[in-house]
Amino acid sequence: MRHLPFTSKWTFYVNKVTLTSAGLPGFDLDRERPEEVMSSGLIDSLFLLLLYFSIHNSASLSTYLNISMHSVNMKHVLKWSRLQTACSTFNHTVQFQGEYELNKLNGSWVDAYDCQEIRENRCDLTHDLASNSDYSIRIKTNCDGHESWTQLPETFNRKDTVLLTPKMIVNVERDPIQVRFSTNLSEITVKLKVWKEGDEQNALTDLTRAHPYHFSIAAHRGKEKMCFKAEALVDAINKTCSTDTQCVIMPKQTSDMPVIVSVAVVISLAVAFILGWSVTRFSPQIKHIICHREPIPSALLNNCPTRTPNLFTVSPEPTDPLLLLIPAEHQCTSMQTERNDRRTLSENIKTSHR
Repeated sequence: MRHLPFTSKWTFYVNKVTLTSAGLPGFDLDRERPEEVMSSGLIDSLFLLLLYFSIHNSASLSTYLNISMHSVNMKHVLKWSRLQTACSTFNHTVQFQGEYELNKLNGSWVDAYDCQEIRENRCDLTHDLASNSDYSIRIKTNCDGHESWTQLPETFNRKDTVLLTPKMIVNVERDPIQVRFSTNLSEITVKLKVWKEGDEQNALTDLTRAHPYHFSIAAHRGKEKMCFKAEALVDAINKTCSTDTQCVIMPKQTSDMPVIVSVAVVISLAVAFILGWSVTRFSPQIKHIICHREPIPSALLNNCPTRTPNLFTVSPEPTDPLLLLIPAEHQCTSMQTERNDRRTLSENIKTSHR
């Protein structure tokens, strides 16, 4: 008996079922192909087996995830689609493999620090992908104990991040002119170019690496326009982005000094007028407060003595003479001096008793 290939058997079986179920007359397939009757049982078994594997594979493919990397301004976020299969319990684990892990660590994979057994469909890999190398990224999905792996189709390098141009804000109301930038980029270098409109070849350039990336520009004010353009350089990946040229008119700054001086003069005159009026109006009271004089007690005025008392009195009692021992050559002179002193003392005592 000649055996047909498997595809022929499958085609014959399907045609047989279709024609028989359609009830077309004149088609007796068993009579047309009697050799196929003996293999119908085998074909039925193969069909059921194929159907089983198809259902099983479809259930396993339903856990497949659509993965994509979103990297803007050096912030790298991995995102993936939600599960299409209903799972009572599920979680995701993210792993990455860089050039170092591939070449030095025998192709090992590293678990992302903040993305272990999570239920979200996103993972921030900014701190994990910290070098300028090509990274392979994959996700392990656990659905009711069944594990499946989905890998990012292409490797990712942080050099491919999309840089958004910083927003440049120019304030011409102050002197000097203030230029600042609004951005969430860190560790960048901002280079600012300033020139008069139509004279870009003589532009002035200034650099800053300090946040918040602020410049103070001295410019001549008038009817001429000043143009500004900035370039931001990310040092880690050596990648730049530039702002559009912005030209603004430098208006002449109106000084507030005359107004301030006028106000100060008016205030000074008002204070001087108030002080002068207060002195003339309240002069007696002010003198009484400042130069207050206490009255003299009456006891001192009524009982004043008519004669000034002696503050020093000489005792009438005799005094003992003072004996001085002096050398012989001065003895005569000393004795004469002593007599004179006694005579003078006696005259003073007599005068005081009178």
